[in-house]
Amino acid sequence: MELEQFKELHARFFGKELPEEVTASEEYEAYIDAIHENEECYNWATAEKLKASGFDYEGYCCMMMADKVHESLDEDGEVKYDDPDVIINKWDEGLYGIPVYNGSATMVVINYCPWCGSKLIK
Repeated sequence: MELEQFKELHARFFGKELPEEVTASEEYEAYIDAIHENEECYNWATAEKLKASGFDYEGYCCMMMADKVHESLDEDGEVKYDDPDVIINKWDEGLYGIPVYNGSATMVVINYCPWCGSKLIK
């Protein structure tokens, strides 16, 4: 799917309560497939989401890393420690880590992005 077509569909579908006949349509399925299979569409949609939330995503190695770090923060911008949906954290010291949910604040520090392979600079 071309990005311009995706943008049109995104304006029609994103953030709206959609009836089942829409979510069952080929057009909606193509839109969802584009988010998951087309990097250009995913990056654009993710950038739009992060901009709307006021999250500064431009310093990250890739949009997936920016999105996952954004998802790790609460509404005050603080790291969520006991949320099992969080898969990566970034601390003010520049460290990135994968949380280990073992009853304490444990994480595995990582040096490379799990999605794009870039070295994570501290």
